[in-house]
Amino acid sequence: MDYIFNFSRYEELRQAVFDLKRDNLDTDSLFEEAQDLFDSWWSTTHNSGEWNEEIKRQTWNSIWKEFGSTEAY
Repeated sequence: MDYIFNFSRYEELRQAVFDLKRDNLDTDSLFEEAQDLFDSWWSTTHNSGEWNEEIKRQTWNSIWKEFGSTEAY
């Protein structure tokens, strides 16, 4: 992934979403919880204002695909 530099924080986010998937949440709940985790991660990692909403959306879509969803949001 081109945009992620804080790898340890990303791994925490990734593991948290995998834990959500393991808990068998329904798809909508999983997406909402994962989106909340991502938003929290984004705000603590990329809060300097250098990156715009398009980069945030691309990053989220890339991560969401990694978690097994082929549907972009």
